[in-house]
Amino acid sequence: MKWLGRSPGDRRAPEPGSYEQSGAWTVDRAIRALTTGCAAHQRPVPAVGAVVLGPETVALRLTTPDENPAPGWTVEEHGRTWRASLRWLQTAAVDDRLPEPFPLLVSLGMTDDGRLLLNLAEAAGMISLEGDTELARGLARSWARRLATSPWAAAIRVIRVGFEPDPDFTGLDVARLIEVAATLDGPEPGAVLLFAGQPLGRDLHQVDRLLGEPARRWSVVAVDAAEATWRFVVGVDGTVDTGLLDEHVRLRP
Repeated sequence: MKWLGRSPGDRRAPEPGSYEQSGAWTVDRAIRALTTGCAAHQRPVPAVGAVVLGPETVALRLTTPDENPAPGWTVEEHGRTWRASLRWLQTAAVDDRLPEPFPLLVSLGMTDDGRLLLNLAEAAGMISLEGDTELARGLARSWARRLATSPWAAAIRVIRVGFEPDPDFTGLDVARLIEVAATLDGPEPGAVLLFAGQPLGRDLHQVDRLLGEPARRWSVVAVDAAEATWRFVVGVDGTVDTGLLDEHVRLRP
């Protein structure tokens, strides 16, 4: 594969069995090991657009090439990829006091190299899920549930707009974004907004305003958005054309 272009306190390894649990734990540990190594060497954490969890390694796809990896990581593709072995991550030093660098990681699906997670924060604008509408909305619902419960997103608010009630979603559900407009400028670090359809009218005005903030605290995902920075096309066969990879991604059930 080639890259183009909520209780955080419990860090114990999960019991064997659940792929989702063990995968989330491994990704969380990889990110914390990365952050700890960068802090120890007084260097910034690199900007990461995607994470690939393979059977033996975790790979970081950097948005800006960097050929000086943190300890425990090897560099590939002229600095575009950093890789660490799962064996090393089991015993790597981690400092849980450091802030999460990638709170907006979401799982997209499987590639030939492993499970692919995208960092929504790297989209400097709206993200559109299109193609098969029901599958696209299902993907948005899955992202909302994961962001509301994943160990690396504990400080992030997740707001869904226009979705049917979902008992597995622990974030905030509203019919229109304008219903919570008064809370959007609070002191919180931001949120992810997920729309079941294209934002319109006053909702679109709010989205444009939030995405225009210099601090880029907000990420917005919408089904069939008219204008978007990233477009992910979900096919009826359950594959996704990201426009960022040279292969399609297979959605996980």
